[in-house]
Parts: sequence; structure tokens; C-alpha cells
Amino acid sequence: MASNLAHHHAKKLVERGLLFEQRREAGKVFYQLTARTFKIPWSVLPPTDEFGGTYTSLKDLDRNFRQAYERSWRLAGNNEELTVGFADHLENRPQPSQLSSPAIEGIPAHFDSLTLRLAPERYQRLIREITQLLTEAGCEGPKDQGQVCTVALFGYQGPLDCPEDVTTAGVSRCTSSFLGQALTS
Repeated sequence: MASNLAHHHAKKLVERGLLFEQRREAGKVFYQLTARTFKIPWSVLPPTDEFGGTYTSLKDLDRNFRQAYERSWRLAGNNEELTVGFADHLENRPQPSQLSSPAIEGIPAHFDSLTLRLAPERYQRLIREITQLLTEAGCEGPKDQGQVCTVALFGYQGPLDCPEDVTTAGVSRCTSSFLGQALTS
């Protein structure tokens, strides 16, 4: 931007009280924001931030879950057998929907998604109820005991398009879990 144009815009912002002249040095004028925080319209910001916020959390969740899933897969491979056939289609690849033996890990990887038709009110209530369960779990017991684990909740409009989905009457469920069979006492 040309210096005369920058000076013009800076003067306008000074007139509106958004900037103030901090100092002059070697023929340059330095301005500073009047307020450290200010309100802007929601629509001005991008929905995700490449360097932080939700975008970074989603990338971290993806990376960390993949690592946990691969670890659980390797550990379960010592005790489980899969029936595999030769096929031309990727949809025939094995998926551990439910292991037959108890979990090997204390906190194994678990993926469970449900695609269904809900009224907006029911969807919002369901998300709030699951969020409340997460809040209650976060308030339980001593914080210095047990293993660190992450339980995440995603909700959005539209299907998952998971190739392992089983669709029945508009309901689609995709589960890949290493929880195994529950131990009965």
C-alpha cells in the first residue's frame, strides 16, 4: 500500500478513535490500537483457524486417534482371528466391529458413529445430553489417578459416508471398537 494511502487510512482511524499516534521516529509515524479488545461481526472470522482453535484440535484428534487405533489393532492381533476372503472390492476388508475376547488395553480405541433422522429439537437435546455425560465424567473423582484418555463428541448435519455403514430404515451405524466383550463377574 502506498504510504500516502496508508497515512490517509490511519488518519481516518484516528478520527474514529480506533488508533492513536504513539510516536514519531525518523520520519515515520507509529500508531497503536486504542483498545486491546474489541467486538467484530461473527461473519468476519473464518470458521477454522489454521494455527489454533478447532482446526488444530481436529487435526490433533485425527492424528492421536489414528495412533491409538493402530496400537489397539496391533495388540488385538495377538488374540483375534479374522476371516478374510479374496475380493476386488475394498468394502470386503475386515473391520473389528466387536472383538470376541475382553479388551487387552485398559483404554482401547473405540469408534462409534450413528447417522439417523432427527428433528432439530431432538438433535439438540441429544447433543446436550451426551455433553452433560462428558461434563459429569470430567467432574468424577481424583484427577491424579487413572490413565489420561480423550472422549470426543462430533455432531453435524449430513451422513458420515462410512463404507462399513449398515443402513436400515434411514439409520446407519458404523462401529469399530477394541473394547471387546465385557467381563462378567
